Amino acid sequence: MVSAVFGQGAGELNPLTDYERLVSHIEAALPAVHRFAPPTPVLRLRWLDALIDGTVFLKAECLQATGSFKIRGALNVMTPLEQQQSVDRVVAFSSGNHGIGVAYAAKCLKMLASVVVPSDAPRRKVDRIRSLGAEIIFYDRHTENREHIAEALCRGTGAMLVKPYDDWRTIAGQGTCGAEAHWQTRGAIDSAIVCTGGGGLIAGIGAYLKAKRGEIALYSAEPEGWDDHRLSFEQQSLVAAPASGSTWCDGLLAMAPGEVTLPINLRHNITGLCASDLAIAHAMRLIWENFGIALEPSGAIALACLMTSPSLFSGKRVLVTLTGSNVDSAAFESALTLAGQTAQPNH
Repeated sequence: MVSAVFGQGAGELNPLTDYERLVSHIEAALPAVHRFAPPTPVLRLRWLDALIDGTVFLKAECLQATGSFKIRGALNVMTPLEQQQSVDRVVAFSSGNHGIGVAYAAKCLKMLASVVVPSDAPRRKVDRIRSLGAEIIFYDRHTENREHIAEALCRGTGAMLVKPYDDWRTIAGQGTCGAEAHWQTRGAIDSAIVCTGGGGLIAGIGAYLKAKRGEIALYSAEPEGWDDHRLSFEQQSLVAAPASGSTWCDGLLAMAPGEVTLPINLRHNITGLCASDLAIAHAMRLIWENFGIALEPSGAIALACLMTSPSLFSGKRVLVTLTGSNVDSAAFESALTLAGQTAQPNH
């Protein structure tokens, strides 16, 4: 049975028995999140509405000051530390966006931060973490364990570890995205497609939307070959990713669902979707041409899944998360070139 500590004084929450408490913690997280991360807009595009003969709500987390939704969880975990004299430093491990979120939150809260980052992380993300004043520790993702490195740093410095997804406080912070979308759309959402790496964002969004509208259909969005959640949902148990696809979506390369997030997401009755690099490129191009926003591949994957399987959402009112815009110029230009050379895939 998976359990996790949710904040000081909150006791242990079990994802199978304390589901409603998670929803209350999402609502309680809103002030801490909005203090430094105001609500992001919901964008609309007529072409997408026509594609599904329905309504598409694009939740633009890519417009966060940090370029991704990860700031939400970081703020919810770290804000209580302001009142604790004994903790003034945090450590995170991240492929990039969580590290940026933690570094930004640390700067806002006047704390020190160290981020363990893979040596092949996109330069834009590494530079952003460094520009926010955080210390960077590189590791080899093929030969070293990032969690072990981060835990050793915590033991040596007295810092607190801020996990990217496997923590109830992180999940509640990410869930504020769903709370915003619910009131921004006046409760109209009947389906949601959420980018999924470790599973924290879909766990939080799913918990909130299910509580407000129980019949809502939830879909995870993953890169081809990194579809551990799709496989886990089909088997109703933890299944590792084949890791057979490209690494273009660098923010979604978790090898397996989180131990805390998976039980929550299994309860959500989620359908797993996958998108190819080509479909992702077309989604990136669509957003660039219509809104002038340069999405990173991981941030475009939910939209890519919608565009790949529009018939699945015929007549629906669909929330689509646009989760990140921290993309290197070369990677973005290659995506636009790929989309311009090849027809859009769809079913």
